Amino acid sequence: MARYGDGYAHGGGPPRAFGSAAAKARAAWQDLGRPGSPLLWGQGYIALSDADKGRDYLRDYYAFTGPFAERIAAGALTTAREVRDFVRGYSDEGCDELVLFPGTADPDEVDRLAEALP
Repeated sequence: MARYGDGYAHGGGPPRAFGSAAAKARAAWQDLGRPGSPLLWGQGYIALSDADKGRDYLRDYYAFTGPFAERIAAGALTTAREVRDFVRGYSDEGCDELVLFPGTADPDEVDRLAEALP
């Protein structure tokens, strides 16, 4: 990332995990004498319209990870408050771009996400 890329894309998890990885990315960037700062991307999953369906989807999608799939499913954001806290946490940790993937195919996910954000 620091030698050839434009930044770091975090694979998901809580804001504190992103913050730790972002600090390492920034340090590597500086160690190589790159100007400016790396772009920092994060991601999360939402399941606002049907929490159980969203978690089931994540368990199935990540089944190849074995028991870790349950941890991923448990991290799905299922309430407006969780979404706001997650977005705020990533912002506080210096995230430049945050992608929130829906865990269901329900188009209402987009509306519910819009309602959840200030």
